[in-house]
Amino acid sequence: MADFGAPGPFAVTIEDGEWPDGRRQRTLRWRHYQPKETPRSACVLYSHGLGGSCESGAHWLRHWASWGIAAIAVQHPGTDAAALAGRSPLAMRHLLRRATDPAELNLRQHDLLFALDRISSTHQAATGIAGHSYGAVSAMRLIGERRGRNDLPADPRICAAVLFSPSARGGHLPLDERFGGIAIPALHLTGTEDHGIGPGDIDAAARCLPFRHGPEHLGSLLVLSGATHADLAGDEGNNARATRLLQASTTAYLRCHLAADEQAERWLQEDWPAALEADDRLETPPARRTESEPR
Repeated sequence: MADFGAPGPFAVTIEDGEWPDGRRQRTLRWRHYQPKETPRSACVLYSHGLGGSCESGAHWLRHWASWGIAAIAVQHPGTDAAALAGRSPLAMRHLLRRATDPAELNLRQHDLLFALDRISSTHQAATGIAGHSYGAVSAMRLIGERRGRNDLPADPRICAAVLFSPSARGGHLPLDERFGGIAIPALHLTGTEDHGIGPGDIDAAARCLPFRHGPEHLGSLLVLSGATHADLAGDEGNNARATRLLQASTTAYLRCHLAADEQAERWLQEDWPAALEADDRLETPPARRTESEPR
């Protein structure tokens, strides 16, 4: 069985660029991770969290590309690193307020749609979407989440989603109505210490709400014991166990759903549960459920 937590067989090239969106007067910077010798590879579009950039999530995206899944990270003006102004507490509070503004989320939603248009013109294979924190919230807007405002049908170009540290913050519809229309396989990833920033922000348990209220036959949930919000960001971190397990889990998931990789599907069914520790939790769709309660 393949070791999806180890680097894959493909060398990876990295290219930076930008897409001007003249209609909305926004410019989207991007970073493209491309596996060599696989020009028709599947591709994942990645959305960063608050204060991030197109360099965010590098651990995940480079790893996926080494396994033959290209990845493109886009940068969202207004909620990116440039908006943090030296990462002062005042700038972070301002950024957190922007995250609750439906208009800001709508901007991100259309950033991702614009990027999908560009990706579709060059990548003809299957496409997935991923994001961390506010990026996961942004990604859910394209796969069928409803909020009663700026809602669009699930984009048919997206075949699977990987959601790091998602949340149900914002919106006014009942949660079953909000997340019940998610229309594709979605992997929800969080940790027991995956809290938000400061008192009153999202607590770790709330990260599971989109999964709990989504379609049971499509969603999977992995909760890693001790993993923090930073551990799920895919940047430099000190939690080697979480990084390796998240790399393996997401790579197998994407290869299963975007590349019809039977070996990856077997890994998800057989090796995934065995890779967990006693206090981790894994829940999968009923057709191949391996864990429904803490081990």
